[in-house]
Amino acid sequence: MIVVTTKRKASMEEEDEGCERWMVVVAAFFVQFIVCGVTYSLGVFHVIFKDIFYESHFDTSWVGSILLYITALSSVMLRFVTSYWGSRVSVMVGGVMASTGLALCMVVTELYQLYMAFGLLVGIGFGLAASPSIVAVERSFIHGRYQALSFVVAGIGAGIITFPIMIRYLLEWFAWRGTFLILSGIALNLCVCGATMRPRANDKELRLLPLLSCLPMRHPLFHGMCIANLFWSFGSTIIYMYLPAYAISQGTSFETSTLLVSCIGMASFCSRMIFAFMGHNSTLDEVTSVLCSIGLGVVITGICPLLFEHYPGQIGYTLLFGFYSGFWTTFLSQVARELIGPEYIALGNGYLSCMVGLGSLAAGPAAGLLIQEENEYKYAFYLAGSCLLWSSIIMVMFKLKRCVAPSREDFEHQKEKDDIQKVPLILDELGSTKEKVPMLADDIVVDTTLISNV
Repeated sequence: MIVVTTKRKASMEEEDEGCERWMVVVAAFFVQFIVCGVTYSLGVFHVIFKDIFYESHFDTSWVGSILLYITALSSVMLRFVTSYWGSRVSVMVGGVMASTGLALCMVVTELYQLYMAFGLLVGIGFGLAASPSIVAVERSFIHGRYQALSFVVAGIGAGIITFPIMIRYLLEWFAWRGTFLILSGIALNLCVCGATMRPRANDKELRLLPLLSCLPMRHPLFHGMCIANLFWSFGSTIIYMYLPAYAISQGTSFETSTLLVSCIGMASFCSRMIFAFMGHNSTLDEVTSVLCSIGLGVVITGICPLLFEHYPGQIGYTLLFGFYSGFWTTFLSQVARELIGPEYIALGNGYLSCMVGLGSLAAGPAAGLLIQEENEYKYAFYLAGSCLLWSSIIMVMFKLKRCVAPSREDFEHQKEKDDIQKVPLILDELGSTKEKVPMLADDIVVDTTLISNV
């Protein structure tokens, strides 16, 4: 999800609240740690629910798919809670709802009850908590915001690494009902995190951009981003949901298969850090874009059955996918900023979140039907890999369009302007200043990508 806010310039007194501002950063880190840790353990939950309720992959997959869909949708549709009552209230209410939903999972006896408790209630709670925590950090920082947000986003990778292993041991010690009770208590800590996000004196000056403006939809670049997000969400959801089950079908134990999800988190985190430290242009050159986005996509799509025959190969697959996903999400964020600009991303954030939600909602059941029909997991992973590959191809094509040099006839006309690489392509092609986003002169635009599919 891409969260963009605008804020008037703050006074030096507001900027120099040091320790208190970094408490907000630490709280936001743990919000991402808990939300993403539980959410991306959906493959582990899928195996548990299937064994407990003896249902098909199709029926069981709706639990995790609804969770991802509701989380993405509620972060947009319930945005008014942050606008009216602030990040503190939103995160605390989200913590109560998520904790309640996880606690109710203890007493469920039918699968449809899990749809309501784990899918709907926990999803709304996580949607209320995740994005407002980022907004709280953006409100607290002007200088040093990039470092603060980088630390917060690191909580995503830390959660994906930690929670699958932790859930495995909780299941071993407390069985599945006790595990959900403990996870409920962990989710209640979101209220503690929200309590540290004290309203600031300049909160009333902050203006959130609308998320469903029609302006970005008038350009094919934004349509391409929507389609790329849909394909990426669809493919990555299949891998997260069915990875442990696929490994178990190949003879890997349940306890060992949970480590595969953690391997994805570790590889993704390392990949993102590598490209972040290499600089903003490191993921934008043509060679790196093709090799990482398309080259690794082809490898992941084509060799999954060979790698899954043995556990070392399964680890290799997860490391490849993790590195690929870490690069791709960084690449998407930077290409979107270059081609579209943060204002247009902000105005169309609702559409992008809906595409992510739709991809997550459809992926699990579609793959479940394919697995039941063919009695093979490999076809579902072929489908996932091809979707990831197409999402990369779409964005690389738009990136290469930006890289085309101006023609000789246009050179004289272009040389009096600023470097075209500094102007979002969508502004170049829309052309008219009437269609640009109206901004206040002293507003500051900030954009950061929270990877919902890390």
